[in-house]
Amino acid sequence: MTLIDVRNYYRKKLENYYSKSEIDFYFKILISSFFDWDSTLIALNPKKQLTKLETNKLINTIKNLKKFKPIQYITGESFFMGFKFIVNKNVLIPRQETEELVEWIISDNLDFKKKINAIDIGTGSGCIAISLSLKKRNFNLTAIDNSNESLLVANENARLNKVKINFINNDILKPFNDKTIYDIIISNPPYIPDSENKNLEDKVLKFEPNNAIFVDKKNPLIFYKAIIDFSISNLKKDGKIYFEINPIFYNSLLTLVESYNKFNLVVKKDISNRNRMIRLNRKNE
Repeated sequence: MTLIDVRNYYRKKLENYYSKSEIDFYFKILISSFFDWDSTLIALNPKKQLTKLETNKLINTIKNLKKFKPIQYITGESFFMGFKFIVNKNVLIPRQETEELVEWIISDNLDFKKKINAIDIGTGSGCIAISLSLKKRNFNLTAIDNSNESLLVANENARLNKVKINFINNDILKPFNDKTIYDIIISNPPYIPDSENKNLEDKVLKFEPNNAIFVDKKNPLIFYKAIIDFSISNLKKDGKIYFEINPIFYNSLLTLVESYNKFNLVVKKDISNRNRMIRLNRKNE
């Protein structure tokens, strides 16, 4: 089959599941990821003859697309801050909102000479820690997660991007011994109440790790409180905590932070004008 024949076959098989533009977009991603072909190849050389192996590799993805499996899990890769990351069912697919969090951290810390000790709590694929390490060579990054499977992916991503991160298997909800005093603490913890799962798309609910998405609706701020508690002994005076948050919990988070009387809070809106990130500046007591 030719390249254009396979694309037309895709359109026919997936027309009841996606728009034509979505199908074409996914097809371009697949040929780029699988064969390292430029997406313009379809327009420039539509009659390129595919081998049987190449044809089968593409056609075999149709069944997963019909199940609405995210394209990132089909290709096994995602891009974050312009860098490539390996992803699988054990880690969340990096989101644009989280890129905004990383960009905020970078813009807040422009001094490249000052050594910064930072910890990423609930690192998942490692996208936050690795991107910061690539963008800010003066950052010394530690990253923790309670999932060995996630840490395997994160370690592979660090090797892929040629950075050194201190990955540790720890659960922030349980006491652990860490005597390091950090300049910056970062986290994008689970923040969607489990009662909201019915409102999520199948591609999220059925394929992404639910324990990295959902939190008990009776205690939705559990991770934020645990991280702030950790900061009391592990964040230096005038240090900062950066959180990605669920906008619906902003007021509750504000009340929680005020109860400590140790931080000044700054909120930052995302590209959709929602309260999506907060920074806690520790008071220099």
